[in-house]
Amino acid sequence: MCREPLARLCGGRSQEERCAALRAYTEAAVRQGALEPPWARLVDRVVLGSAAFAQRLRREARGNGREQKFLRSASKAASWEQIVRALEQAKGEDWAGFVNRHGDWGRDAALWLGRRAGRLRLAELGKLAGGLDYAVTSKAIARFGRRLAFDASLSKQIARIQNQLSK
Repeated sequence: MCREPLARLCGGRSQEERCAALRAYTEAAVRQGALEPPWARLVDRVVLGSAAFAQRLRREARGNGREQKFLRSASKAASWEQIVRALEQAKGEDWAGFVNRHGDWGRDAALWLGRRAGRLRLAELGKLAGGLDYAVTSKAIARFGRRLAFDASLSKQIARIQNQLSK
């Protein structure tokens, strides 16, 4: 039996006494709260182990983040503040200067990056961008995605911003 080596360590002369001693030893630790539940040691709600082990797994992970939740949660999401700061730097002006400017791509880029790099929900993004409805936010993100497909220079600029946010 698998418990035999452990049961011998807990004492007792017969098989029954050793099993009873092992049970008493195990139950005493549980009753005293000495055993930590395994989910308390999860790193990023995904990896059971040390932070260094989780970091190594992140570096070695391969796959599709859209399909595999581990890959999505293994990378850190960018905050809204980081996204806005990166856009301000790329555009060379403050958020307040371009957020409501008609025809400017800055706000829609922030929404698009917030959804991709920040993994924020539509309603949350709309609120952060000035009180937009989630449906309006969704349309703006879709429109910006289509624009990226046709505008190579904008696409390169957004790729640079994404790389900056992933560091």
